[in-house]
Amino acid sequence: MSSESSFPEELASAAELTSASKFPYRPTWVPQAGHRSHGTGIAIDVVRIPGDRGAQVSEELIAAAKGNAGPILVRVASSGQDVLFIVPPGTAESFHWPPGVFAHGVQWREYVAVPALRGWATVPVRWESHPTAVQQYVDPDALFKLVCRLTDWPGGPP
Repeated sequence: MSSESSFPEELASAAELTSASKFPYRPTWVPQAGHRSHGTGIAIDVVRIPGDRGAQVSEELIAAAKGNAGPILVRVASSGQDVLFIVPPGTAESFHWPPGVFAHGVQWREYVAVPALRGWATVPVRWESHPTAVQQYVDPDALFKLVCRLTDWPGGPP
């Protein structure tokens, strides 16, 4: 009888185990490998903020949440970058966002290439903050309040 185990986790190197355990939670809308294109309004909605404003909101949201802000993607194009805040389906369009902030759900559809949590990037999109079991989505209320504060937007009820 051989002393070697047939269980893959016992045969994996320490580096592979560290990498695998870095992302213990993966929502069903995040692919295991490569990327998956999602139309908003079904599994996800997206609040898109272009350029430096999006980067600022992302940094402040992550800091306020102590690193557990939920899923935030950065999409890079030749003309700049967009920061995509992934919120629960049916929530993005329920807020009156300030000019320059774009809500994508059922009415204003956007197709988003969501990359796997680990592996090589397959699209010009990268994770800024990952989904967790506690924060499967970005909290749309917290995001709205932060955007209103940073833009001096009066906000108000959705």
